[in-house]
Amino acid sequence: MKHNGTIYTLFSLVVMLFLAACSSGGTPTGSATPTATSGSAGSTTGTATATTSTQTSTTAQATLKHVPSGIATISLSLAAQTLTVKIAVAGLAPKSSHPAHIHKGSCAKQGAIYLPLQNVVADAAGNGTSTTTINNLGSSFPTSGLYVNVHNGPTLDTPDQAQPIACGNIANLLPTGQAIQVPLDAPAGVVGQTAMGTAQLSLSGKTLTVTIQISGLEPNTTHPAHIHTGTCTKQGVVLYPLKTIATDAQGNATVVTTIDNVTSIPSSGWYVNIHHSMNLTTSTGFDPIACGNVTVG
Repeated sequence: MKHNGTIYTLFSLVVMLFLAACSSGGTPTGSATPTATSGSAGSTTGTATATTSTQTSTTAQATLKHVPSGIATISLSLAAQTLTVKIAVAGLAPKSSHPAHIHKGSCAKQGAIYLPLQNVVADAAGNGTSTTTINNLGSSFPTSGLYVNVHNGPTLDTPDQAQPIACGNIANLLPTGQAIQVPLDAPAGVVGQTAMGTAQLSLSGKTLTVTIQISGLEPNTTHPAHIHTGTCTKQGVVLYPLKTIATDAQGNATVVTTIDNVTSIPSSGWYVNIHHSMNLTTSTGFDPIACGNVTVG
């Protein structure tokens, strides 16, 4: 009996120790505790998430060519001894006035004034018109060997004002009163009025880069350039000024302008204009000598 009591006492002691360990919430010696290792595969904390920033890019271009251009509609009736000339041109300085004439010769070999015409007057968008009717011509009016000239204006008092800016040769003028149309464009051989080139536009993020390459300008001269709102035939206000174009001895130039905080290039509604001289306060200096509408893509 004494032996059985000892066993019972030992068993009771073991049970009490076991219950004490469970109530304390302790972790048994040698058990594994989860450990997070930063950056390791399968870790539960400290995992790095990579972020990639994207930057959008848009390109556009404009083909720069001579302005103004248009049409002269001419009708001659020898029976009635009447000549009518209607001029319509686009790309003039807004609200400007331009002397116009019929000359002897051709646009390439210009001669003396034969008949004065009404001034070509432009509206706020640079579109100019004039209508002239001349009576009592006589029966010997020539039907060829003439051309229509539109000058920079507003007078012919200085070489810049007298410079032809749009010209068209008259050929096969019908004496029966039937109208012919004479295209008016760059006067051949007039220095500074045969400019052509390109404007390349690239928008990266909010930085716009404009690269202008142009030829056919007057050698060793400077010309303002801008991005405008509107089109070459419906001119608007200056949106962004570009760096001044300075030509070399051959009348060529390459100019790069960087503009900040530009959000987008529209699919339409921008054009690049290059002007005759640095004096933009006069229509003579403002004269657009090269223009191109901006197209995206």
